[in-house]
Amino acid sequence: MKIEGSTVLVTGGAYGIGLAITEWFINLKAFVFICDLQEDKGKEVETLYKGSAKYIKCDITKEEAVKDMFDQIKQLKGKLDTVVNSAGIAYAELLATTKNVHKSEMFKKVFEINTFGSFLVSKYAAKLMIDNFNKDSDCNGNIILIASIAGLEGQRGQTAYSASKAAIIGMALPMARDLGKFKIRVNTIAPGIIVTPMTKGILETGPMKAIVSQTPLGTTGKPENIAQTVEFIVKNDFLNGECLRIDGGVRFPQF
Repeated sequence: MKIEGSTVLVTGGAYGIGLAITEWFINLKAFVFICDLQEDKGKEVETLYKGSAKYIKCDITKEEAVKDMFDQIKQLKGKLDTVVNSAGIAYAELLATTKNVHKSEMFKKVFEINTFGSFLVSKYAAKLMIDNFNKDSDCNGNIILIASIAGLEGQRGQTAYSASKAAIIGMALPMARDLGKFKIRVNTIAPGIIVTPMTKGILETGPMKAIVSQTPLGTTGKPENIAQTVEFIVKNDFLNGECLRIDGGVRFPQF
């Protein structure tokens, strides 16, 4: 799919990996809708890239809010070519100790944002893409899910987070099969150790420093590495139903 002139939606697009993807696609001359709850950051990006970006405040766990967001996209642009589900939260807590057990409400919250939110956004994105179905096109839309290598090999304390990301990975192939007849592709990216404002503090702890030093490349990834992968997925019209690890070759031991 051609990126220049396309319409893109990035959830969590005002911060971290999402912001890198937003800016990457604006620089490739796409128009980007930024979905984020951080209104100040979202409006700041919209102002900075006036004419190339539009901020929409939306809680992706609320179905009516998601429907309204897509109504706005349809009204303003009439179409959607690519959606990147980058919104999410990280959370760590041991399943059980001598004093406590994992908070059930936090398990639900992590799933609600990471998994259910991606599901809601993807289904309404797919519907808008189907509404503009062109049987002669090689690709009528891209749905890109952001998971994590934690969804494949979670660490201690990552029961909720790993499960939510594993569920995202598990959604991609069935979604790709559901939407293939409309020439809509669905793929997942599983980032490894990426330095963002959300992960910076974690990466400065002793165990994480040790893991980084033992990775094949001996370094961490950058949000731009994920943005480059999104570009690759969008441009490759035969890539479908896949999960791409972007992790520098790291395989987590237990720590």
